[in-house]
Amino acid sequence: MSNHDDTSPDSTGNELNALMTDAEQAAVRTLVDGSITSPIPEREGVIDSLFSALSHPGRRYILTFLLRSEGYVTMSEIVDYVVESTDGGSGPEFRRKVTVKLTHTHLPLLEEEGLLTYNMERQLIQPTDRTKLAAPYLKIALMQCEQLAELSNS
Repeated sequence: MSNHDDTSPDSTGNELNALMTDAEQAAVRTLVDGSITSPIPEREGVIDSLFSALSHPGRRYILTFLLRSEGYVTMSEIVDYVVESTDGGSGPEFRRKVTVKLTHTHLPLLEEEGLLTYNMERQLIQPTDRTKLAAPYLKIALMQCEQLAELSNS
């Protein structure tokens, strides 16, 4: 009788572990144990910071506009896009509030995450190599918003 180590529970677990990244193994341990037993590799932090950056609709508007544009955009163009894309109003006071929020909150956060560059003096916003990382998540968010709008209109 031969002993097939590759079918033992320990060996199967090791085979699965060999197929999973450290981050996947940590995620499975988190689900099973409720705690992380080993650090998640630094590259996996990129997804967490991306989700954090995309958690606000204003930042999603900015990145969507950047991805649809070629090259840099002006602050005025971004403000126009955000104002047109929201139901908050269109008067000068609303535009001022949008501008203040963008310049003091959202653009600095997106720049810190490396998702855009912002030249405050020239009022220019440019995409970076990392901006494209947000595209698939933005598509999902936009599809969800459309579906929710359809449901509320039904």
